[in-house]
Amino acid sequence: MAQRSKKDHIVACALPLFLEHGFKGTSIDMVVRACEVSKPTVYNHFPDKAALMLAVMLAWIENNKPLIMPVRDMDALDVFIRSHWLTDQAIRLYALVIGEGRRFPAARKLFWEQFDRLWQVAFGYVCERSPNLEQAVVEPRLHRQLLERLRQQ
Repeated sequence: MAQRSKKDHIVACALPLFLEHGFKGTSIDMVVRACEVSKPTVYNHFPDKAALMLAVMLAWIENNKPLIMPVRDMDALDVFIRSHWLTDQAIRLYALVIGEGRRFPAARKLFWEQFDRLWQVAFGYVCERSPNLEQAVVEPRLHRQLLERLRQQ
């Protein structure tokens, strides 16, 4: 297996820090300690924390692409949404983007366009392919789930 690049290693180490401490609460020094690299190494790959957040978001979105598969009923839809779309990490990222997104506008835009919007589209296809589900009925339930999970954060 190919060895990860330092840049990929830094991105992988930074994600849990951003999820746990938020954007403002995560310092480059924390990233340096978690990654066991030097500060110049981090700045060699990322000119600032917002650029690091963008790279983290890109990598995370790449690993969390929407799925489209039919479900048999509302209970199966709830399981599908919780296990594929509104995962614990996704909820923490929603909260981070909503709460601090103004600090990392490029990553915020990427999240809304390449994660949330694409999942909304996929959700429409899931409803179309599921004979027992009607999008107009299910959509409010989905939004309630998202809001409930965000309140629990």
